[in-house]
Amino acid sequence: MAAARKNSRKKKLKRSVRSDKPALLSVVTVRLSDEEKERIDNIMRNLEITRYTDVMRMALHMVKHQQPAGIFR
Repeated sequence: MAAARKNSRKKKLKRSVRSDKPALLSVVTVRLSDEEKERIDNIMRNLEITRYTDVMRMALHMVKHQQPAGIFR
């Protein structure tokens, strides 16, 4: 019986090495017109992108590089 109890215990998982800075995730809601959604859908189809999140990240990355230094950090 004691052996059965030992085997049923869960093993502790080793923690992976974490970076010093924890990932901060947020939920963002955006209202789009029908035309804007159609344009985004066309972009996604042409670039074979499946998630809206990826499109938004690409857009923010593009805007970040066009802005003067100091606006986005």
